[in-house]
Amino acid sequence: MGKPPSEPIILANWGRRLIAWFIDYLFVNIMLAYFGLESFETNFLPSFLLPSLWSPLSILVLFFYWTLSGWYFGRSIGQLLLNLRLTDLNGNGVSLAAAAIQSIGKAIDFPVLPIDCIIGWTYGPCKKARQRFFNNLSNTIVIYLGKPMKTIKQDGFEKEA
Repeated sequence: MGKPPSEPIILANWGRRLIAWFIDYLFVNIMLAYFGLESFETNFLPSFLLPSLWSPLSILVLFFYWTLSGWYFGRSIGQLLLNLRLTDLNGNGVSLAAAAIQSIGKAIDFPVLPIDCIIGWTYGPCKKARQRFFNNLSNTIVIYLGKPMKTIKQDGFEKEA
């Protein structure tokens, strides 16, 4: 399900990707709260295993949500709303393994996600293709499917400005 060869692959900007992540994070946690699964977790796990910033259940659900949606649909709900798609380096769909690897970095929101992003912003091979570290490990990129107002050509890629 890649883009037609006549259209260039445009790498999504970091701001759009962050907003999509936040939409997905809110969606999953609201669903967990709606079905009462967050309280289920507190009743069965000892309090020292429940940090105040995140819950093991939400990490597990987010991991499977991003893995399955990235593999099967090529996008999550947040990415759908912001016109983004997860692809391989050529703009094609990703394997289940690649979707799982890239999901690790964003499912464990603290401390893994900030480290994942900092490496992506500073490490040359990741920075070149606007990849988080786990995107680089899985050979995946996030592309913008719309018509951006402005793009820049840099490091062999066309990037949304």
